Amino acid sequence: MSLHALPTFLRSRLLSRGVALRRAAALALAASTLAWTTGLEASDRHDRPQTIVFTIDVAEDFSLFVPTKVRPEDTQPERGAFFVTEGRIFPAGTIPKGGTPEAPNGFDPNGAGAIGTWFCRGTHLVSGALFPVTARAVHTGQIYLLSNEARSITTEGVEGAGATVRAVTGGTGPFLGYVGEQRQELIGFNATGGVNLRVTFILRKSA
Repeated sequence: MSLHALPTFLRSRLLSRGVALRRAAALALAASTLAWTTGLEASDRHDRPQTIVFTIDVAEDFSLFVPTKVRPEDTQPERGAFFVTEGRIFPAGTIPKGGTPEAPNGFDPNGAGAIGTWFCRGTHLVSGALFPVTARAVHTGQIYLLSNEARSITTEGVEGAGATVRAVTGGTGPFLGYVGEQRQELIGFNATGGVNLRVTFILRKSA
């Protein structure tokens, strides 16, 4: 029997239970991620692993994207325009792939399950309209708060459509003394029109 063939009250109960189970799973994963980083922070610096590898999802809240204008008549960010934006960090696999600026997916960056905050500032290398189809669309610096300034990672590099590799420039708390790579993939656009990213950090102790 299909879900649509069930009475309305049963269908509603099943759908609500499914949403609750997915939310509980996301919160459990978020709690385990925070517990892991807290353990790293609490351990002696010399006992920390040589390499740390983990993945997270990022959803930009496009209502917080603020660009400058290169020319007064500009109607979109053009090459040379500066911007600042912000989003939220989720456990890996939380955000479904898909969505375009014209037809974004329904993921809400301000929904439940976030484990941190993401900040990004940078400069456009192409016009805003070309961002979704340009691999090196902007040059940016990013800050990942996992979940606050005492547990953070900073990165620098270019980004845009598809996948890119960026430099990890430093960190605080459990990430103090580590450098490495950020491997970032643009996986779609969310309900606000902002980008969704899947980010893997490959960190190693600096010499």
